[in-house]
Amino acid sequence: MSNIGSLPEPGELTKAVTTALDAASSPPEDAAAVQLIRRYAHLLDEASGRSDEADVYSDLGPKLLAALTALGLTLSGRTRGGVQASASGGSSKLNELRARRAQRAG
Repeated sequence: MSNIGSLPEPGELTKAVTTALDAASSPPEDAAAVQLIRRYAHLLDEASGRSDEADVYSDLGPKLLAALTALGLTLSGRTRGGVQASASGGSSKLNELRARRAQRAG
């Protein structure tokens, strides 16, 4: 058991999320989303084996996935509009394409 005020040992989901977040090196303006993702993962790990585990996963699972996607940490988040974003600037290409489309639209 953990002491009051200390964090419990991270579960498997928390470890996986931490690895993904560390690899992503998100900019400071994403700090709130990063903390939300960490909290969701922690709450999901805490629910493991409890009687309400399915309810917690049903509620928080999609929210965690949406937050991960928003930061580009899922395949869906890295692929938008058929354009694959890559670590070497794919997202800026996507922004360029969107800007060109907006200019054509008026």
